[in-house]
Amino acid sequence: MPGQLSKSEYLADKRLPLRLIKRDPQEEYQLHEHDFSELVIVFRGHGEHVIYGEHRTIEAGDVFLIHNRTVHGYANLHDLALYNLMFDPRELANPLQAFCRYPAIGSLLRLEPEVRSGNILRLEKDELAEAMKILRCIETEQERGTEYFPLAMAAHFMLLTVFLGRCIAARSLPPRQNSSAALSELINRLTEHSEKRWTRTEMARSLMVSESTLTRMFKQYTGYAPNEYLITLRLKKGAMLLLNSDLTIGEIADRSGFSDSNYFCRQFKKHFRMPPQKYRSLRLQ
Repeated sequence: MPGQLSKSEYLADKRLPLRLIKRDPQEEYQLHEHDFSELVIVFRGHGEHVIYGEHRTIEAGDVFLIHNRTVHGYANLHDLALYNLMFDPRELANPLQAFCRYPAIGSLLRLEPEVRSGNILRLEKDELAEAMKILRCIETEQERGTEYFPLAMAAHFMLLTVFLGRCIAARSLPPRQNSSAALSELINRLTEHSEKRWTRTEMARSLMVSESTLTRMFKQYTGYAPNEYLITLRLKKGAMLLLNSDLTIGEIADRSGFSDSNYFCRQFKKHFRMPPQKYRSLRLQ
């Protein structure tokens, strides 16, 4: 079974469910999961991020977010150093709650890791330097722990997220595309309810666009056509169930949104390059 990290240990301060950890260097880490979200900014070196059975190369400048309950780890590292920003946007009565409704952090929460097989964002040298300045401010406030430090940390976190959100916008959707918020909301609903029998017609109607426009928007925003994206979500949900339950392959296929377990197995092997049974054995390693 993957290792378990709990917010009761890492986010024990109820005044602010936010904690910064500098890992310099980052050591190889076995597959694990946690009940909080984790924003990762790599500032030196390179290595592999192991997630959903894939080994993805990461290097200085890479930024990605790990959702809660996502199994991942690090391997084959070469002087890799990074900042981990651990937080829980679900907690109420804290300075982060209202901010988590803004599009900047919403773009991070929805685009990684479900949407793309690679990293969501790779900062240029000057952009990484700017992000590091903000991270050091958060680090300083956390270390000093003086009066109002939770509010100060939250403020710097907001600045960092706005900065990263602008970097994302510059690389993906045009900044004045009015439909981006609606598309983000649709993607969020697909992520939360990937097992539902979605149709392209239903998705297009929710955005009030044609099906061809829907496909174009999806490819621009996620790199996938709508149905391809939905299948990917279902496969990754299936992967999580394989690692974290004792359900049969047929039950997992059904809960993931596949009415045919044979089709699920074929698609799973195509995506993860191994059959579900072999993937399940990873939890024993």
